[in-house]
Amino acid sequence: MAVPERLSRAEKREQTRSRLMDAAAEVIRRRGYGAASVEAIAAEAGYTRGAFYSNFESKEQLFVALLQDRVYRNYRRLLEELPESGGHTPLERLRWGAEQLAERQRNDEDRWLFELWLEVLAQSAREPELARLAAGFWTGTRATVTAMSEAAAAEVGRELPVPAKHLAIAQTALDIGLAVQHLVDPEEVPLDLYPELFELLFGPYAVPPGDG
Repeated sequence: MAVPERLSRAEKREQTRSRLMDAAAEVIRRRGYGAASVEAIAAEAGYTRGAFYSNFESKEQLFVALLQDRVYRNYRRLLEELPESGGHTPLERLRWGAEQLAERQRNDEDRWLFELWLEVLAQSAREPELARLAAGFWTGTRATVTAMSEAAAAEVGRELPVPAKHLAIAQTALDIGLAVQHLVDPEEVPLDLYPELFELLFGPYAVPPGDG
C-alpha cells in the first residue's frame, strides 16, 4: 500500500489559500461581496477564523487575490497565446485578441467575476487600502500589453505616437468600458463591437507605415 506523500509547509499553505478562495467564490455567489463575511468564508472552506487570518490580512485582500487568480491568470494566458496564433500579422492578432475579450463576457464564469470586479471597484472608492490592492490587479496586464504593443510596432516598422504603456491603458479602458455598457445595455452595445472598435482605434499602429 502506497504511503501518501506528506505536503511541505508551503504546499499546505498554498492548499489552504486555494480552498479559501474557492470558498470565497461560492459565498460571494450566494450573498454578494458586501455580505460575504470572513466567518462565512472560513466555515465554507472548513477552517477557523484564525486559519483565514493566517493566510490573508483581510477579506479585501482575499477578494483581490481571487480576482488575480481567476481573472488575471486567464487574461495573461489569452495574451500570451496571441504570438502563437498561427503566424498571423499583428493586426490579425489584435482582432483575434479583441474577439477573445468579447468571448469572456459571453462566458457565465467570466461574467460573474467581472461583476465581482465592479463591486470591488465601487468599494475601493471608500476604502483607500482596497483601492491600493485593486490597482495592483492591472499592473501585470498593462505590462504585458505594453510589451506586445512595442513588439508589434517593431515588427511592422511603425513608430508609436505615444508611449506603448499609454496604448495599453487605452486598450484596458476600452475593454472595461465596452463590458460595462454591454452589461447594462446589451442591445445597444453588442459584444460584436469589440473587434470592430479595437481594430479601428488600435489597428493603425499594427500595420506598416503607409498601410493604415
